[in-house]
Amino acid sequence: MPNLRLLHLTFAGIGRDPARVVFDPKLTVIYGASDTGKSFVTEAIDYMLGARKLSMIPEAEGYTQILLGLQLPDSSVITLMRGPQSSKVSVYNADLRELIYRAADLELTAQHSARSSKNLSRYLLERIGLDGSLISTNETGGTKLLGFRDLLHLCLISETRMVSKVSPVLRATGTSGQTAHKSVLKLLLTGEGEPPADDRPSPGQRRVHKGKISLLDELILDLQRQLDPNGGNEAELAGQLRRVLTHQDEAALSLRDITGLHARAVARRAELSVTLGQYEQRLGEVDDLLGRFGLLRNQYESDLARLEMVNEAGSLLGYFRTGTCVFCGAEPEHQSANHDSQETTALHTAVHAESTKTQQLLSDLRLTIDDLRVQREELIGKHTVHVARAQETDQSIAHIEDDMQPLQNEAAELMTARSRVEAQLGLHRRIQELEDVRAGLVADGAVPGGRPSTGIPAGIIAEFDRAIERTLEQWQVRLHDVSYDQYSAELFVGDHARAGHGKGMRAVLHASFAVSLAEYCLGKEHPHPGFVVLDSPLVTYRQPGIRRTDDPDLPDSVIDYFYRDLFRRFTGQAVVVENGDPPADIVEQAHVYMFSRDPHDHRFGFFPVLPDTVADEDDAAGR
Repeated sequence: MPNLRLLHLTFAGIGRDPARVVFDPKLTVIYGASDTGKSFVTEAIDYMLGARKLSMIPEAEGYTQILLGLQLPDSSVITLMRGPQSSKVSVYNADLRELIYRAADLELTAQHSARSSKNLSRYLLERIGLDGSLISTNETGGTKLLGFRDLLHLCLISETRMVSKVSPVLRATGTSGQTAHKSVLKLLLTGEGEPPADDRPSPGQRRVHKGKISLLDELILDLQRQLDPNGGNEAELAGQLRRVLTHQDEAALSLRDITGLHARAVARRAELSVTLGQYEQRLGEVDDLLGRFGLLRNQYESDLARLEMVNEAGSLLGYFRTGTCVFCGAEPEHQSANHDSQETTALHTAVHAESTKTQQLLSDLRLTIDDLRVQREELIGKHTVHVARAQETDQSIAHIEDDMQPLQNEAAELMTARSRVEAQLGLHRRIQELEDVRAGLVADGAVPGGRPSTGIPAGIIAEFDRAIERTLEQWQVRLHDVSYDQYSAELFVGDHARAGHGKGMRAVLHASFAVSLAEYCLGKEHPHPGFVVLDSPLVTYRQPGIRRTDDPDLPDSVIDYFYRDLFRRFTGQAVVVENGDPPADIVEQAHVYMFSRDPHDHRFGFFPVLPDTVADEDDAAGR
């Protein structure tokens, strides 16, 4: 049967660990603490399937690509890639779960357009066999092409819509679009769209269309003037872009390699500069010491010469004269026998002792000077070797820079070429969009005047009602006489509309409606996306000794039976986002994610926890 299957949702960015949820073919449950990104997963899936915008949360900062893996009805696998604020969706014919650098296999716009097939809506509708299907727009027979988002709100239900009093069939309150919404449900239940209407414009509408066509012609002509006459057509430009992207990837790899060589060479040169600086500093210190020690050696040698002179001139100091002693100044009458001899001996002893000490100091000094000279020679040798290495490294860096310059120029040229080609492709796409609008006006797409739309056959409605009742029975919700009123688009339990119940029962009824619709379509082999995404279908609270559900009509067991039914009986794919824990057997068998908001327990949240966050959480916990 033609339906889709969700494979994974991944956020990727440069320097960021991927944030990913992998979806089980049967049941995926995401539960845990508040403010951990659970509902953000639902919003991101919605965005990747054509929603206009996604409100980014602080944890998503730095993530530049959102990837949604899909398995198509023919079992082939694709990856949709969209930027956080982009109106373009890139399609890759592979299951990609990391940051994507290569060119896309197909480029689509995110918004549905009936005039062009190059959009995500038409692409997905074609895969599930619904492209070209018509739905009613008014009670007089007006029709329009079905959009994928006309289906999505019936199988992807946000937390707000889950408990809303608005009917599960409608998107919002008010009468606008109700006919189309009811017609979409008719299409799914019957498997058939509306017949084409006989569209004929009135004279006033033709005049309006003529004015619009003139304005479009001017806009198209202005855009065509901006096209490069030598740039080629759109297909040629797309080919150029693929080649440019391929060359850009190759150039980036080459530039990365040579940049690595350059970085390593610069690092070596920096190390050599540090070493040379150390050698030069040490040489300066050695030269300074040699200068100081040279002066000291000269002083020692001068002292020895003076002492030698004193020793040699001793006999000339008055030994042969009588009278006052030249050594101690004693008068002759006070001098003892051999007085001159004793004083002379004392002088020789003092001179000899001083000479010996000075000779020892001079000898030690000369050894130190010799050692410093040896060190200096070794330092000069090492310094010379490192200077040569530094010169070689400088030459190597210069050669690398010479080789790197052409690669940098080539990368700049490729970036310029890519920007030019992408700008030209953008002009072509804009021209095509305007021409599609113009073609629609030329084809006189006026207010329809065909056959009025018919309702859903009563037999099909009754069968769908029984499907909802069976689902509720499987969940142990004992409600009888559940019916869908196709005229008010409301779901009734007996005489009471769903809107009149409490939010817990409204959520359960909405979830049962979505699950039963998918089960009905899959069983009948009618087209359907094939999956349901339910955000907060079980509005619960938990306190000791108090019931788990907030509605007296909902038994405590509804939570357990709800999950077990989706895992065991439901033939489609289910994704459930909740606060409360699923039963233990589901945790063991299904694909379950628990977002704890505790960096030390389970998974913190959808996005990987940052180190600063861990520190803040530890501080808050008093760790």
